[in-house]
Amino acid sequence: MLLPGGIAEDGTLQRDFAFRPMTGAVQLAVAESGASPGSLPARVTAALAASLEMVGGRAPLPEVVTGLAVADRQFLMLELAARLAPGETWLTAWCAACRERFDFAVDYRCLPVKEAGAGYPFVDVKTSRGQCRFRVPIGADQELVHDLDDGEALRCLLACCLVAHGGRRTDGRSSRAVVESFSHDDFAAIDTAFESVAPEVAVSVQAACPACGALHVIPVDLYRALSDSQGENLLQEIHAIASAYHWGEAEILALPLDRRRRYLELIERSRA
Repeated sequence: MLLPGGIAEDGTLQRDFAFRPMTGAVQLAVAESGASPGSLPARVTAALAASLEMVGGRAPLPEVVTGLAVADRQFLMLELAARLAPGETWLTAWCAACRERFDFAVDYRCLPVKEAGAGYPFVDVKTSRGQCRFRVPIGADQELVHDLDDGEALRCLLACCLVAHGGRRTDGRSSRAVVESFSHDDFAAIDTAFESVAPEVAVSVQAACPACGALHVIPVDLYRALSDSQGENLLQEIHAIASAYHWGEAEILALPLDRRRRYLELIERSRA
């Protein structure tokens, strides 16, 4: 599989990626990333840096992972979640029409993905302040604006993404000055331009209530790999295997995911 966007390099896009073998050690690193006190974008960066073998032909250093487009990071988090828990995931929702609760299955690897458009990662927009060139938002931008209110976050985000104005490169101060002078129509034009170029991952699914048939659009958690339960479940599995075989933690964490779960099945069978 390839990233929907990728890393631009010498006029080409490097879209390849690979995860490390899913051992307990990788799972533990992901779980610890999810439990850290940092912002969600920072936790995503830590989880991907810990679980990827390479991305875009590069080592998954934090500065590389934060340089990925937002949709690429979301896509990789979905792939990571599928490796941690393969198959369908069951979610629960309440029907707004009949007030019944219902369950439905989602395969996160089947969520629609839109690949990057022509010109990615840049887009040129004609604004009331003249021609502007933007790059698509990346993880570093998310980390910068995560605790700002919506209006300030938007202006700060666009200032980060504005790379040229009137054919000249911009810096932080000049970018912010240009963004502050944008009109409502400018913001709308920029948003439309981003949609035409930036890759996207579906953030919701449609599900029908089995009781009344009402159709609902339900948001999905793109970052479920950071769930609090991941670390606790892993520790319980380590405890069960250590108790049965008297192996050390490092030995158990070195086991591939499939083999560790096979041992857990054997333990449960012997207890039964």
